[in-house]
Amino acid sequence: MAVDIKSLIKKLSPLIEEDSDVFRELETFFSGNAKISMHRDDLSTFLQDNRTFQVVRVSGKSYKDCVYEFVDNYPEMMDAIGMLRYYKAPTSNIKWEEVEAAEIAMGDELTMNAYGWAPDAWTVIESTALDEATAPEDKKGDYSLVAIVALDSLL
Repeated sequence: MAVDIKSLIKKLSPLIEEDSDVFRELETFFSGNAKISMHRDDLSTFLQDNRTFQVVRVSGKSYKDCVYEFVDNYPEMMDAIGMLRYYKAPTSNIKWEEVEAAEIAMGDELTMNAYGWAPDAWTVIESTALDEATAPEDKKGDYSLVAIVALDSLL
């Protein structure tokens, strides 16, 4: 499946470099590791013409904390026209009710512009043992949010 996603990204947006953060995070988002499978139409909608892309990473002590870090530290992202995001959960510790609370908080914090986002999708990916092993001591077990944001390049 990952090879198909890689080919699809190249086909839909040939100017995105394979070694870029955006390309890598799109592959991760649509990977088989995602706990909620994403529809490939979200990728074609996300990679429309006249968009620029940016990856934002935040971490916190909970999923909801990540949302507040994102909103507080990246207010310019509220002008997005599309967002794909995933929460990275400590291994074997996905608490779906907490993810749902974070997504409700995301909706509550965002301006009305967010409701016109195309697409606006999220999933959860478990941290791997390697992620935990290489994380600094103060970040072990932390949650993180990775947002791949589409901005209007005509602005």
